[in-house]
Amino acid sequence: MTRERYLTAKQAREFYNRMGRRQDWQRFYEGRAIDALLQHGGFAQATAVFELGCGTGALAEELLSHHLPPQATYTAVDISPVMVSLTRRRLRPFGERVRVFESDGTFDFSRYAERCDRFVAVYVLDLLSPEAIQQVLDQAHAMLDRQGKLCLVTLSEGCTPLSRAVIRLWRGARRISPLLVGGCRPLRLAPCLSPERWRIDVDQTLSAAAVPSEIVVASPTDEAGA
Repeated sequence: MTRERYLTAKQAREFYNRMGRRQDWQRFYEGRAIDALLQHGGFAQATAVFELGCGTGALAEELLSHHLPPQATYTAVDISPVMVSLTRRRLRPFGERVRVFESDGTFDFSRYAERCDRFVAVYVLDLLSPEAIQQVLDQAHAMLDRQGKLCLVTLSEGCTPLSRAVIRLWRGARRISPLLVGGCRPLRLAPCLSPERWRIDVDQTLSAAAVPSEIVVASPTDEAGA
């Protein structure tokens, strides 16, 4: 059985530095899933958003412009200095409501924000190993307020005949080299969330341009940070 390979922090940084603003081109398949997350994430009631992997800042701009209350703050980290620069530039009009940091690739987010009521990761966890995903989920649980929400989107398993064919091709390319697909792999999110710690409020898989995505919104089930 072939062992799953994952990008190192250095490889991920270099790949997304090269991609830069072209990441927005992925909206053709990401947009439908992101719209579903915006619909179900309860952002109109949020006061403090933390995003892991802000990319070009497109989602943050949408949140700050149209979904968050005027007083809500936004904090983000990204492993790519190019993405951090693009996001800071894009969000400059929102002033002190925004803080964006370059990550060193580790998963201690307490240095950036102690608490939040929305923890967002969009097309990020599908780059990570199972162990790293659990580290992220542990951090999210520690940071989220009791009434907070975990808001996730990832590449997922096929949900239609065409999307299953696309995922077979995706897996084949990834076996050759994870760099061919930016390190991403099809992932089922819901099984990653322990029912002792998370209540899943929304679990939806949909396909756009034959690329499947899973949207999960979950709430802490015991005292956040415990």
